[in-house]
Amino acid sequence: MKYLDDFAPGQVYRFRSDPMSKEAIIAFAKEWDPQRLHTDEDYATTIHGSLIASGFQTMLEVFRPVMAELMADVANIGGMGFDNFRWLRPVRPNEPLDIELTINSVTPSKSKPDRGVLHYTVSARNPKGEVVFSTDNPVMIRRKQNDTD
Repeated sequence: MKYLDDFAPGQVYRFRSDPMSKEAIIAFAKEWDPQRLHTDEDYATTIHGSLIASGFQTMLEVFRPVMAELMADVANIGGMGFDNFRWLRPVRPNEPLDIELTINSVTPSKSKPDRGVLHYTVSARNPKGEVVFSTDNPVMIRRKQNDTD
């Protein structure tokens, strides 16, 4: 288990998403974001050069490896939201994303010594190296307790 005390500003974690198929993009969009640029390949091609994934699907695919490979083993109390949330470029079918999580700050709570705030930035790049998504995240995490750990 990782605690707030196990993180330091400047640490970088890297992940890779699975590519989304055309069929997965359309299926997600039909249920959650039924705009034509996500459901109609011909229409999307006239605007973006191809079908593109919903930004919401992109966010979920970016966070899937972050949650599974890092945060599942963190003493997380709860997320505090998203700051500077940006979809910068469209994500196309069959593009895996290279994801980078950078620790910005680690701030122990002054009023509750058992916890603190971990602030990190997540960004994702397409195969061309272009940033397609980024966000800053504060999350409340437990601190190590010497008498119980």
